[in-house]
Amino acid sequence: MMDLFSKKKDRTPGKVLRTIDTEYGRFVIRNGTYRGEEARLYEVNDVRESASYFDERKNDLVFDYMKSLTALLNEKPDAKRILMFGGAGFQFPKFLISHYPEKSIDVVEINPLAVHLARKYFFLNDLEKDYKAESSKRLRIFIEDGMEYLKRSGEGYDIIINDAYHSDIPDEGLASPQGIMLIKEHLNPGGLYGFNLITALEGKGSMPFMLMNNTFTYHFNNVRYIRCSPDMKPESKQNILYMMSD
Repeated sequence: MMDLFSKKKDRTPGKVLRTIDTEYGRFVIRNGTYRGEEARLYEVNDVRESASYFDERKNDLVFDYMKSLTALLNEKPDAKRILMFGGAGFQFPKFLISHYPEKSIDVVEINPLAVHLARKYFFLNDLEKDYKAESSKRLRIFIEDGMEYLKRSGEGYDIIINDAYHSDIPDEGLASPQGIMLIKEHLNPGGLYGFNLITALEGKGSMPFMLMNNTFTYHFNNVRYIRCSPDMKPESKQNILYMMSD
């Protein structure tokens, strides 16, 4: 069934499709533009959490930091099983399912509303229609806290991606030493851990970078990061992607 909001008449830039106040903040779904192209935007407390293009581009990556996640796939091309914390608009899972038929992904999202919004406004349900994603179990969605999932699950993964945020603050449990140790327990031998961090690299806004850099280098033998938007100044708050392994 076609999502009625996918029709061109409902794509007026700036048109707000949904506003919901929740315990996690104010969720706003709106039509707009991103770098001059029509896109549907997913905002939480005025922070853009996700986005989607339309029609034949509905599964393409929109944000720079999401495009940077493909570096994990290039780093470990033989990866079959992937775990991602943080669903939001399911931008990366849609891309993975539609572009890598040999790979599967489990997504852990704490907020059931986020999954509902992704299904209704961001074409998540089309993955089943087009790729049998959920019935084939290439895509599995777990609505629960990330730490609780790690504690109860016996699954192993080739790549684990942490994009769990509350507005622009990373999930405290998953970013803690205990969370990192649990994540390591779920990495298959030779596995790769990717962590999206919003921080400045220099100046007064760089404290998250310094703290997480020290934490990651303590827990992993191999730690490096890439700047998701290299044109941004080091003093500016930006996304960087950590890639870690032992």
